[in-house]
Amino acid sequence: AKGFDVTLKTNLNSKELNQAFEEFFYESGQDPEARLFLWYAGHGYSERGEGFLVPVDAPDPGERGDFLRTAMSLRRMGEYMRGSDARHILSVFDSCFAGTIFNVGRSKAPPAITHATTRLVRQFLTSGEAGQEVSDDGLFRKLFMRAINGDTDADANHDGYVAASELGLFITNEITNYSNGAQTPRNGKLNDPELNQGDF
Repeated sequence: AKGFDVTLKTNLNSKELNQAFEEFFYESGQDPEARLFLWYAGHGYSERGEGFLVPVDAPDPGERGDFLRTAMSLRRMGEYMRGSDARHILSVFDSCFAGTIFNVGRSKAPPAITHATTRLVRQFLTSGEAGQEVSDDGLFRKLFMRAINGDTDADANHDGYVAASELGLFITNEITNYSNGAQTPRNGKLNDPELNQGDF
């Protein structure tokens, strides 16, 4: 409904997960005018400050060697995103894991939005913080959908556009309040001076 071509992948094993990301970022992302949106809803794990996406074939993290060979370190997301030529990329992670991917307002709508959307950016939004187990009741998804459909006050400056930075602030505040601080989403941009200038 928002003009995106959608591909759904479910229950991926390690090889399939890597292949899906490679196709998405390295093939779909070759268009320098593209705006890529990734939604990952699944298992995550954190250890020693490192976050992991957990595919269906990953063993228990106690089996450290096998787990590290099959789970995907979030550091890989930076590699994938840097390998894309797309103008904008927003990756949303509805999973438990460490926020290691992060570096932890506009005045008038048309000029500000034009400025923000012409500059390169790689942004992230997660449903929780490092070490947190996130709720799987669908609240994160529901709030996200309400925000992009204009059913909330996520458009902080009321310019008619919900930028990823506004979306992140809205989701963070709402989930933190609903969970009484037990679940605290994170949002931010890739720690790269060339890829953190714009807004999705």
